[in-house]
Amino acid sequence: MMKKTLSIVVLLLAFMACKKRFAEPTYAPNATAVRVWYQPTQFYTPDAEIFLDSSNRWWRVTAFPLVYDNDPNKYGFGNPWTPGRGSNALYMNTIYGRLPGGVTSDSGYYNITIPKAFELIPDNDTAKQGKVNVIPQLVKIFRRDKTSYNIGISGGGTYNEISKLMEVEVIFDETEVGGSKEVKRKYRFRP
Repeated sequence: MMKKTLSIVVLLLAFMACKKRFAEPTYAPNATAVRVWYQPTQFYTPDAEIFLDSSNRWWRVTAFPLVYDNDPNKYGFGNPWTPGRGSNALYMNTIYGRLPGGVTSDSGYYNITIPKAFELIPDNDTAKQGKVNVIPQLVKIFRRDKTSYNIGISGGGTYNEISKLMEVEVIFDETEVGGSKEVKRKYRFRP
């Protein structure tokens, strides 16, 4: 009797293990999507804003975008026009510049660079809208004395090429500087 019950359990487990599971559909990167918020002109910056809870209003952010021909659905922040320089990526210079030690402005460490911050994923093969995935990573920030710390980023949002609006919620992990593990900040981008 025990042997028969065990055989039934094994067959049931085998049947459940063989059940087909389909992965979420994925679509090829849309090379035109990230270029809505990018211009190949020197020192171009999109109309980017952060919502500041302290003042209950949207505030302008100046950060230079980075895009890639070989990775067409990735969007980052840096300064392609001045080697060794970054920009105010996600307003992080301003946010973390208030911490003891500030943020350095010396060559080679200047400002903040996030080469690939967002991944734009279309809703389908021909879609002009989709999801924005904040690529989970640690962003290294240098103080004026050349010491550094890391701030984690993750999150997500949406984009629409027709309305030319990208809205993203970024979750910052500030535990390395004594802050919370999940500080949420809202951003929006227009060309």
